[in-house]
Amino acid sequence: MPSVMDFTLHDAIMTAFNEDQQNWDQGMIKVYDNFVNDFLYADIDNILIFAGNHDTNRINGDGLYNCDLKKYKLAMTLVLTTRGIPQIYYGDEIGMEGNRDTDGDGDIRRDFPGGWNGDEINAFKNPTDYQKGFQDFTKRLLNYRKNKSVIHDGKLLQYVPENNCYVYFRYNDDSRVMVVINNNPEAVTLNLDRFQEGIDKRKKGFDILTGEKVNLSDSLKVPSKTSMVIDLDKIKRKERFF
Repeated sequence: MPSVMDFTLHDAIMTAFNEDQQNWDQGMIKVYDNFVNDFLYADIDNILIFAGNHDTNRINGDGLYNCDLKKYKLAMTLVLTTRGIPQIYYGDEIGMEGNRDTDGDGDIRRDFPGGWNGDEINAFKNPTDYQKGFQDFTKRLLNYRKNKSVIHDGKLLQYVPENNCYVYFRYNDDSRVMVVINNNPEAVTLNLDRFQEGIDKRKKGFDILTGEKVNLSDSLKVPSKTSMVIDLDKIKRKERFF
């Protein structure tokens, strides 16, 4: 087969974002360790990465993320910006629940709410406020990703997590994106001197998740349980992914 599924990353995603503290076997170090072993693969850009599928528990279900939108955002930031080919299991983008361990495979394979005559809830046309929180984040990140080729096939430069905050870059000769995933329940301040190889002399960036400019000249404060996707290129048309 030309591609394999990154089950080791999936396993890390299932636990890491429920672990507030970092240790040698806890928190974001699990994600970092997964990519340390990328040398084992012939083509890391051809690996399928995912947070869940029809044979695994739903990430938003009871016992995993428990419908916590912040944890979903952290996990999907990783899935949609790291190396490889992302797969999203239907319904995760609206916070669908399901527990395979207690209710079997049928519970993680429920009908999507909407699309057929007689459906009382239609998440396609009229998502609830809860569903819309998941959907809006997913749409924004995907709309950015689809036109950002460096995320598709750029190199990955990662740094050892500190304080349960993980930083990596996707880059090539022409483009760079800085990704920050703070899995700490407290805000973390990053000394940007540590990341100068990735920043590559840039002084400013643009967080596509908030639509705000980011000053990269000194330090960067990252709120608790928050991710940032900082475009280090010149942004001319912000509306293209909003």
